[in-house]
Amino acid sequence: MAEVEQKFALLISRVIDQESKKMHVSMKTKGEGIPLAEALVIVEGWVKKVKEEMQKPYTEKLTFI
Repeated sequence: MAEVEQKFALLISRVIDQESKKMHVSMKTKGEGIPLAEALVIVEGWVKKVKEEMQKPYTEKLTFI
């Protein structure tokens, strides 16, 4: 069976000036076969799942009085 690999890359780069402590963040994307709109849905779903897992220790036993 022949396979075709399609890729979408997201790069986040952060540069911090050690003297001024100022930071610059840039993002780049590169798609090879996966359209930006489709990659957006995939990345958004991934971010949601990761966020839920990171919030679990704070929210799983959260109660309101």
